[in-house]
Amino acid sequence: MSETLLPILKQLRSQKPVVLCLTNVVTMDLVANGLLALGAAPIMSLCDTELLELIPIAQAVYLNIGTLDEAFIERCQQAQALAKQCHKPLVLDPVGAGASAIRTQTARDLLVQADIVKGNASEIMALVDDAVVTQGVESTYTTDAALAAANHIANTYGNIVVVSGAIDHVISATRSAEMNLGDAMMGKVTGMGCLLGALISAFTAITEDHFQAAYCATQYMGQCGSLAAANGPATFRRCFIDALYCEATLQTMNRAV
Repeated sequence: MSETLLPILKQLRSQKPVVLCLTNVVTMDLVANGLLALGAAPIMSLCDTELLELIPIAQAVYLNIGTLDEAFIERCQQAQALAKQCHKPLVLDPVGAGASAIRTQTARDLLVQADIVKGNASEIMALVDDAVVTQGVESTYTTDAALAAANHIANTYGNIVVVSGAIDHVISATRSAEMNLGDAMMGKVTGMGCLLGALISAFTAITEDHFQAAYCATQYMGQCGSLAAANGPATFRRCFIDALYCEATLQTMNRAV
């Protein structure tokens, strides 16, 4: 366990950062409740005209292209420009990149200005390889197979890349880390990957070290998944949100440090 995780988590809960989420409508509820349980303050928006007001008050901006259309793409582009103008960290989740041309191109366009990119192996590989075709939002590759693509992205654009899966990888141009946490039941609940992107956004909101933020968020997500292990996906979902919130999670991690 990282010795820096606990103080960062406590700082997050003390500061309660506002995270603006332009995310897909399928998993919006889980993302909002997960951020709230973590200790952050989520704001979800479907309105172009309020971005000028919301981005200045947010501490981080999370873009998730899971349910995109032309209007959503334009909204993300506007949010990206405003986030950079206001010096707000930007986290991108290229959901389904490689499944369709519009998803792949949108993700590649947004990738250039993203501070952190989080995706499964197939999505990360599709960002740099036209030959990679994904099966919807499910990865058809192991995370190890995406390391070359992740390193290419990190070195080309200077951002942090998180490859999520059975073994998670966090990669920058100068650092890398991997962890094997979580539970197989996480793959049976829609939106766990979306929630990871949101948690990374919350951690990024309170520290300038984006690698550290991505690592700590991914680590905490995995630890909560391990603690929430349950017989079925519905129970797991509930237990996972409890684990994000519960002081027992902090105590378990403290013993492991």
